[in-house]
Amino acid sequence: MSPVTAAVTPTARATAPRPRPSARTRRRFRARYPGRAHRGAVAALLAAAVTAVTLSVPGATAPAHAQSCRTQVRGEELPDSAGPHPLIDLLGLRHAWDLSTGDGVTVAVVDSGVDARHPDLAGAVTGGSRFDVTRDAAEFTRTTPAADEDCEGHGTGIAGLVAARRAEGDRMTGVAPAARVHPIRSVDGVDRATHNTVAAMIDDAVDAGVEVLNLSLAVVEDHAPIREAVARAVAADIVVVAAAGNEGNSGPSGGRVYPAAYPDVLAVGAVDAAGRPLDASNRGPWVDLAAYGGPLPLVAPGGSGYRTDSGTSFAAAQVSGAAALVRARYPDLTAAETAERLVASAAPVGGTRNDRTGAGIVDPFGALTHLPHLGPDDPEGEGAGIAVQPLPTTPPLLDRTEALALASAGALLLALLLGLVAAPGVRRAATRGWRTGPLPDTAPAGGPAPAPTRPRGAALERLDGSDVPPPVPPGRNRAAVARSRTPTTHRSR
Repeated sequence: MSPVTAAVTPTARATAPRPRPSARTRRRFRARYPGRAHRGAVAALLAAAVTAVTLSVPGATAPAHAQSCRTQVRGEELPDSAGPHPLIDLLGLRHAWDLSTGDGVTVAVVDSGVDARHPDLAGAVTGGSRFDVTRDAAEFTRTTPAADEDCEGHGTGIAGLVAARRAEGDRMTGVAPAARVHPIRSVDGVDRATHNTVAAMIDDAVDAGVEVLNLSLAVVEDHAPIREAVARAVAADIVVVAAAGNEGNSGPSGGRVYPAAYPDVLAVGAVDAAGRPLDASNRGPWVDLAAYGGPLPLVAPGGSGYRTDSGTSFAAAQVSGAAALVRARYPDLTAAETAERLVASAAPVGGTRNDRTGAGIVDPFGALTHLPHLGPDDPEGEGAGIAVQPLPTTPPLLDRTEALALASAGALLLALLLGLVAAPGVRRAATRGWRTGPLPDTAPAGGPAPAPTRPRGAALERLDGSDVPPPVPPGRNRAAVARSRTPTTHRSR
C-alpha cells in the first residue's frame, strides 16, 4: 500500500521510540560490525525489527513507552499585547455565539492526535482512539482511549480551531467553543498510514456517533477503502469536511485530491486575511467553499503554549466548527441540509462562484440566520429559519353598511355641535341687521339710556376739516374764546 499524502506537511516529524535490544544481542552485533556507524545502523534496524514483531499481533496494545514523543512540536506563550483571536472578527463569531456555541455536538478529528492537557482544551476532548501501523496483514492496531499526546502538533491545532474554550481576552478560541472533539490519532502520522488504516479511522468516527468529521488530509488518488468509508460516514448523517490540499495544483493529480473531491464532502480552500485565495490552495470545480488559511495562532501540544501555521487544513477546521454551530442550533437538520446551508450562506469572493473558493468564505452567523429557498413542496423552509406567517384572516369589526351609518351619525353630530357654538354669533348679527359695527341704541326697560352715538355721516363729515375751530386772534384769552363758543344752557326752575 502506498502511504497517504497529508494536506499539510507537519513542521516536525515525530519518530516513535524503538525498544532497546538486549545486551547480548548488542555485543554480538558489535563484534560483527566494529565500526561505530555500523553499530548505530544495526541497532536501528534491530529496533525496527523488534517493534514490528511487537506490533504485528492484531489487537495488541502498544507498549507504554511508545506513547511518548521523541521529538515534539512545542509552542510559546502569547505576548501580553496579543489581542482577540483574528478569527473572531474575520468570521463575526461574537454575533454567531449569540445564537449557538456548538453545545452538544461532537466533531471527530482524524489526525496526529490531540493533546487534551492544554488549558484551552480542558473539558473539550473525549476519549478517542489510537491507531498504530503494523507490518502484517491487519496493517494496524487500535487501542482506546487515545493518549493525551500529539507529537506533530497538527491535530492539536485543528482541535483548537474547532472547539478551544475562550481564553482570557479571547486571545484563543475555537469557532464552536462549547463543542467537543473526538480525537482519532495515527501514531506514526496520518501521512504514513495506509489507505485501509485511514478508512478504519473514518469508520471509528462513525461508530463514535459524531455529528461532524474533520479530515485535514489529502490523497492524490482515489482509493476504494477511503471512498467507501467516506460514503459510510455520509450515510450515517455526518457532515464530512475535508481540506482541499496545499499543492497549488502542481501535484501529480493536477490539484484534485481526496477525500475532498468525493461527492457529499465539503471541500475547503483557503484565503488570506484580506480574502484573497492562497497560492498554495488547490482549486477546481469540486471546491465547495473557503475559510481563512492563516497564518493563524494555534493551540500547541506539550504544555500551554501556542504556535503559528497556515494551510487548508486549518481552513477546514473552521468549516467543521461552523457546522457544529449549525447542528447545535438546528438539531433536526440532516447533514446534507447543514452542508447546503453553509454553502448557500457563504460570502462570495469576487462576486461569484469560482474554482479557488467555491461558493465563497464560510459565514457562521449567516449560516445560523440563513432562510433557505421556499419551494412549492417545502412551505416550511426545510424546518429551519423563520417560518413565514400567513396574513391575518379575522374579519373587521364593522361591515360596509355599519361603517357608513356610523360615519353619517358622526357627521350629523359634528354639524349639531358647530350649530350650538355658532348660535350666539348669529343672534348678535341678526340684532345688528347683519351689519358690522356696534349694537343699535337700545336699552333694556328700566335701565339707563345708552350713550348718544354720532351718526355715521357725521364721522365722515369730520374728515373735511369743518369741525376744526378757527385760530385764536392774538391778544385774546384762549379760555374766553372757548367760553364764547360754548352754548349757554338755562336750567328751568
